[in-house]
Amino acid sequence: MKTIYFIRHAKAKKIADSDFIRELNNKGKEAAKLMSKRLKNRNITPDIIISSPANRTAKTAKIFAKNLKFNKDIKFENEKPTEDLIGLNKEEFNSSMLNESSYYTSYGETSPEAKEEIKKGIKKKFNETSDVLDLADWERGIGKYYAYAMLKKKFEFLKEFDELEEVSFNNSEEKFDFFGIKPDSNEDLDKNVRVLFYENENEYAVQLLTKNDDIVYLYRTDSDKDFDTLYKKMIKKGNNFTGLKKFQEIDTLMVPKIEIDLMRDYPELCGKVIEGTNPPMIFSTAIETLKFEMDRKGGKIKSEALIMTELAM
Repeated sequence: MKTIYFIRHAKAKKIADSDFIRELNNKGKEAAKLMSKRLKNRNITPDIIISSPANRTAKTAKIFAKNLKFNKDIKFENEKPTEDLIGLNKEEFNSSMLNESSYYTSYGETSPEAKEEIKKGIKKKFNETSDVLDLADWERGIGKYYAYAMLKKKFEFLKEFDELEEVSFNNSEEKFDFFGIKPDSNEDLDKNVRVLFYENENEYAVQLLTKNDDIVYLYRTDSDKDFDTLYKKMIKKGNNFTGLKKFQEIDTLMVPKIEIDLMRDYPELCGKVIEGTNPPMIFSTAIETLKFEMDRKGGKIKSEALIMTELAM
């Protein structure tokens, strides 16, 4: 017997250019997360989600889809959705996918005071310091603007994976520490893993599940395409996969322990005139950092990005 759930959109902002494009307010976003998790706790997984194309309703549907692990496209009925809503089925990542407690953002005119405000903000929110703020010029000036973001997040797997023996990775001579699931591992560890798809030993993807409902995707492929292309390919293959999604007793999983500490600037962006600016402006600074660790228990990530502009000379 089929069951149909009717869900009213969450609370939306009262002011917008039209009723159709009203956004969810913060209270509405939290309420949608709460109600969707209640359905999840009842082990409800929808076969299809149908939504009005109105912005507040479509965004509510997106929250339910995320928390119920619904990886198919949402179907919009009655009216043609806006380009923004079509993008809900295609987007890779944006801040609406994160809890606000996981990120800090700031933008505006460059000044020493703005820099100090950011330092205070990330200290208060994350008890963190910045690796990039002191590398940039924060003096005031015409055409000098900045945009800054920090992401900080921790996650724990549902169960701690087993430690595995050291082995080489990707045909290297050096051996690395691994964790995962062996044939004789406790069967409870199988709950940590959901198979997204499996084609062969060189093309497959799995999801690692966490206590706070984040999902870690592991995708094994020989392709060297960019991230967005590979992500879309992975999700598409997962949606089309008709094999077993549950990790089986005969399956094994080996994941290398990861420690990444990178800082990258983008000289290819800097010094070039930004299209549409008058007077002409250029990017003067473009820096990104990534610190990421993952082991048998879980992982943590800290990432920063800073972009600054100035007048073209």
